[in-house]
Amino acid sequence: MGWLALAFGCAASLFVFEGYRGLEDRVDALRTENRRAARAAEQARVLARRDQEDAGLRVRLELARKLSLQMGRNWQALFTDLEARGQNHAGVALLSVEPDAVRGLLRVTGEAKDLDAMFAYAESFADAHALGVPRIEVFEFKQRGNLQVVAFSLRLNWRPA
Repeated sequence: MGWLALAFGCAASLFVFEGYRGLEDRVDALRTENRRAARAAEQARVLARRDQEDAGLRVRLELARKLSLQMGRNWQALFTDLEARGQNHAGVALLSVEPDAVRGLLRVTGEAKDLDAMFAYAESFADAHALGVPRIEVFEFKQRGNLQVVAFSLRLNWRPA
């Protein structure tokens, strides 16, 4: 009879221990869910407080956001693509490169020896990794000494990093 009581007691304690472990797992899950909800509530409070802050802070936050977007662009790929095109197109000289990382645009101005060289340069961006297909914004013929050149401006989409 004693052995039977001992076996029954062991079985009951095993049953209680399994129940305890199940409850412990449930408490851990509830704690994790509570932490997530607390983080979400804190984020909501921060956003609400930010909306109520002065205009100067909002301007500084917007500037920081734009700067963060600029830093997230792949500058190395951009310069690598532009340098490779300059080496492959000897009839084209770049005069300026104006990146707008916030809007994802890049304006390239330059001069080409003729229209064919300009179009070949523009078409070379079709396989660019960091830049999209260009759009020729403007071009005009200019006289440089005794040479006639084509001054142009291209606008390209700049892909994010």
